[in-house]
Parts: sequence; C-alpha cells; structure tokens
Amino acid sequence: VQSELWKQIQTEPNATALYKWIKDKVDPGLHHTKGFINVLTTCVLKYVTQDSTLGKDVDTTVTPDKSAIEKEKLNLDKMKGVLQMFLHDHTDLQMVALYATQVFCYNQQFPKGMLLRLFMNYYDLEVVEEEIFLKWKEEVNDEYPGKGKALFQVNTWLTWLEQAEEESDEED
Repeated sequence: VQSELWKQIQTEPNATALYKWIKDKVDPGLHHTKGFINVLTTCVLKYVTQDSTLGKDVDTTVTPDKSAIEKEKLNLDKMKGVLQMFLHDHTDLQMVALYATQVFCYNQQFPKGMLLRLFMNYYDLEVVEEEIFLKWKEEVNDEYPGKGKALFQVNTWLTWLEQAEEESDEED
C-alpha cells in the first residue's frame, strides 16, 4: 500500500484525489488501523518535505530559510484534508499520526526545527487535537524510536499548549 500511495501522491498531489484513490483502492477495513495511518502520515510527510525542508542540497542541521518553511506548510495545508478525513474523531489514530511524525523525523536525523514545525502546523491546521499532543508528551512508548530527542525539540511548545489549555479551562 505504501508504495502505491506514494505513487498516487506524486501523480496527483492533492487531498481530494488522494482520498478518492484511498476509497477506491484501499480495503475499507484498513482505513482506521494503526498501520494504515502510519503509512498515510509518512507518505504525506515525505511529500510535504521533499521539495521544501528536505529538498536537494538542504543542510538539515540549520533552520531552513523562510521560503522552504512556508512551502512545507503550504504543502501540508494542501494535504491536510486527507489526514483530517481519517483522523477526525479518532484520538487514538491522531496519536498514531504523532508517532509516525516522530519516527519520520527520527529517520531523517531530526532536521533542525522540523518536528516542532510539523506539530505546530498539525495544531494550527486542526489535524490533531491539543489534548493528544499532551497525551503524547506523557506517554512512554518504546515502540517508536526517538522520543527523548523529540520531546527535547517540542517541550517548550507543549508547555505553552498545556498552559493555554489550563487557562481556557479556568475561563470555562
């Protein structure tokens, strides 16, 4: 499924076409499985970063230039619909998407700032609900490599998110 999904993204890189392809070609019994969400998230991230922050001749040890970061977000915005279709109302699968993102960054040797940007974009684009980020922060799971380094990269933002949520709870 992964290689076919990747071919489809390269052929027609938009959320609607990808969603339609998945509906037509992928067994509906797989749509809400951890494995499928992992593959979908990984393929979307590969697409989002291939010609932006992980493009040719990009030094991943330094923060990418503004245009690459903007292109990364634009690419994710273009594909967010397909993620939302499978993750909406499935907090367990949103967690799988966060772990897939962690492993994607781990496999790329954690490019500078990438995990933080992706998490912030998931939040801004309403792909993952805020309590799932906080649950991810607390969860100990050795199944997915790179958690320590991942936490280090996003901890300040997660603390901000936690405090923002506490303040909104107090207001409620």
